[in-house]
Amino acid sequence: MKKFCLFLGTIVISIAALAQTEVDSLLNLTEKATEKQKSGLYLELSFFTREDTAKSNSYSRMAYQLAVKHKQLLEQARSFYYLGETDFYAREYIHAIPSYEKAKTLFEQLKDTFYLTNCYSSVGLCYHNMDQGEKAIEQFIEGLKLCDRNQEYAAELLHNIGNVHHKMENEKEAISYFKKAKNINIQIGDSVSLAVTYNGIGNSFISLNQADSAVLYLQKANQLFGKLNQSGYQAIALANLGTIYTDYPDSLEKAYYAFNQAWAKFQELGWNQYEAEIKEGLGDILSRQGKYKEAIEFYNESLRLTEHFDRGFGLKKSTYQKIATTYSLIGDYKSALKNHILFAQYSDSLSQKEKYEKLVSIEKQYETEKKENEIIRLHAKQELLDIQLSKNKQLKQLGFIAATLLLVLVFFVLVKYFEKLKSNELLEEKNQIIEKSEQELRLLNAAKNKFFSIIAHDLKNPFHNVMGYSYLLSKDYDKFTEEERKRFAKDINQSTTNIFRLLQNLLEWARSQTGRLTFLPLEIELKKLLSDSINVHFSMAEQKNITISLKYDEELKVFADPLMIETVLRNLINNAIKFTPENGEILVTAKQNQNEVEVCIADNGVGISETDCLNLFRIDSKVKRKGTNDEDGSGLGLILCKEFVHKNNGSIWVKSAPDQGSSFFFTIPVQPMT
Repeated sequence: MKKFCLFLGTIVISIAALAQTEVDSLLNLTEKATEKQKSGLYLELSFFTREDTAKSNSYSRMAYQLAVKHKQLLEQARSFYYLGETDFYAREYIHAIPSYEKAKTLFEQLKDTFYLTNCYSSVGLCYHNMDQGEKAIEQFIEGLKLCDRNQEYAAELLHNIGNVHHKMENEKEAISYFKKAKNINIQIGDSVSLAVTYNGIGNSFISLNQADSAVLYLQKANQLFGKLNQSGYQAIALANLGTIYTDYPDSLEKAYYAFNQAWAKFQELGWNQYEAEIKEGLGDILSRQGKYKEAIEFYNESLRLTEHFDRGFGLKKSTYQKIATTYSLIGDYKSALKNHILFAQYSDSLSQKEKYEKLVSIEKQYETEKKENEIIRLHAKQELLDIQLSKNKQLKQLGFIAATLLLVLVFFVLVKYFEKLKSNELLEEKNQIIEKSEQELRLLNAAKNKFFSIIAHDLKNPFHNVMGYSYLLSKDYDKFTEEERKRFAKDINQSTTNIFRLLQNLLEWARSQTGRLTFLPLEIELKKLLSDSINVHFSMAEQKNITISLKYDEELKVFADPLMIETVLRNLINNAIKFTPENGEILVTAKQNQNEVEVCIADNGVGISETDCLNLFRIDSKVKRKGTNDEDGSGLGLILCKEFVHKNNGSIWVKSAPDQGSSFFFTIPVQPMT
């Protein structure tokens, strides 16, 4: 029943080793069992195959179908419970909750307080992991009402409520519930749970900045874990002690010793992912000792390990903040600013991640409801099939009575058969419509993700630069040299130019997506479009000393929307300048091929890989690169080019290879399409 926040690797390995043996044994029993016995065996198989979500859920559903058929209410309830358990351990909490709730309803009918308490505890942990603390506490309290005689469950639920309050930063309430759990664990002699509770109390005192109390409880946890030979829990308690000792100059040796002890135990268990936290802690010690350069090296190593083991944004955020603070202490304000900007970006990313996870939860809820409706439809279809088989049997019996009645019945069956064929045709048409709708939804979802990505990162990042440099200029204007101020102004200008260009593309793309973009094709001279587009980028090319050459027949005319084609040219020329190094060359050519004009923008820049070429014009792709002078890009410009070219009855493609430059081609008709 217990689901602590920390898991021991040795336990997981031993369970995995035993699970396969149990599965083989259960499969052998299933072959000889009756249908009533199979429902229970399938549930056991679901438990032992929990690491394979699809297989585990399949066994649970098979058990449920048999339990319904044989009216086994307990097995029906357990089937839903195991569906919830499988999704819980797969971290699919939004899927787990409906299964637990269905199990809860059936266990209430059975008055089974054991499983009912488990359901309340599990739903509470789901809400806890989804950062919905109030709902989690409601579930834990309902569970507490059912376990007056079971003190072990009561201690666990009290501990869980303490964890929720700790996560919500209600530390006084957290300590109160932890202490209630502690008293019960002492009474029933549950040493492991007692040590975990000591660790929880210590963490709450850390948040309250009450170091003495925190050290007292964490030392108790450490000693008790040591006696119980619980190396994983002990390592975490030691790491927490190291964090506290670091804040006291006279306890830095203790901190160093605690971190090294923790790391030794993590290595023994193979939990190498915790090295990132250990490196950050050792960096804190070095910083307190005034060894700032060594501290920065440890912080950077912590960042590398965080990225390697995918430890999340939270650890990156705190590490970047510490690096920025350390650089400011040694007077390297440029590096301090760089890392402070990264800290701010990860702070914003955490907030954006929470919003994104809420959207994902809504989408998963929709998918869950859709799957449940599909299951209901399949059950109804099976029931109809059973009824049809029963009718056919009755018709056969009646057919032996009278030949005349047989002919009537045959006619009736034929009518039903043709109706079924017609229904199948209708069903096939509906399936095609549904498939088409799903494709459109995927594209819309990709467009939504692209839009959020641009707003959350590409549009925001230049603002961070502007804000950072303007902040430095407003605070310490006189401390900077004239050359530094000019560089700051240049960077601010470049950032605002990027913002304007991105907003321009974003607005045009939004208008095209919402159907508010007016398409007005007319016959125009290509010369004017090329001239206007190149003039816009002349200063940008001049900054990188890039030569733009033209080669085309000045008499060429095309039939297209001039604003759309100018947008296409502007984006392609801008990209060519962005990915061409200084002193490079760009060649713009145009030629007529029968009823269309082919335009090419070729550069001798960095080029594009074959894989990226295939994904450049896709809304759901993630191709996005920095320019040769670190210019930002969102990938939206090429998507806009594709839409506008297709709108004008043309086509667009690219030829490129790494370090060999790129050539972007598109065509425009010379007269209206008939």
